[in-house]
Amino acid sequence: MSKERPPIYFVRHGETDWNVQGLIQGWTDISLNDKGHGQARAVATAMKNVPDFSPDFNFVVSPLLRARQTMGYIAEALALEPQQISIEPAVTELGFGVWEGKPFWELKASPIYPPHPEDRYSWRPRDGESYEDGHARINQWLDSLDRPTVVVAHGAIGRCLIAEIAGLPRRDLVELAMKQGFYCKLADGKAEWFDAKADAS
Repeated sequence: MSKERPPIYFVRHGETDWNVQGLIQGWTDISLNDKGHGQARAVATAMKNVPDFSPDFNFVVSPLLRARQTMGYIAEALALEPQQISIEPAVTELGFGVWEGKPFWELKASPIYPPHPEDRYSWRPRDGESYEDGHARINQWLDSLDRPTVVVAHGAIGRCLIAEIAGLPRRDLVELAMKQGFYCKLADGKAEWFDAKADAS
């Protein structure tokens, strides 16, 4: 049973060239590509029109460039001051260690990668982190929240966040689809995705 939390709006960063190429990013600091900038801009416009959305929310972003660029569009849309945004290491993407920069297909084909979703939760790449590690740091961060929050982060750490709020089992956590150009409202133990392009039209 998940704890009661303030509402959270989760945004995965916009697209990067490494996303297009299917390369594992992790802690590698990659910039948004042109499509990613467009996705971030659309999310910012859509979120500005969310009922009850307020500049008084808590605004949190991963230290990595692709997330900070995405948050920049939200800050611009809401006319936020720089001091209203907190750079939060707890929402940094999971580190994939020696696999960063390599294609996902290569990892999935490797005999070291667990074939069953339940086992992937605790699998830790060399010099990297497991979903279990990410889940632990997300839980610590969640316990510090005292008001509605917008968080711009990444796919793998986003899975940990959504699974914790929605009370999902480990198997479902590792297979969650993480969308770009969308935002996700996490409230009342539920995760609800919104297409920014549709909301902005």
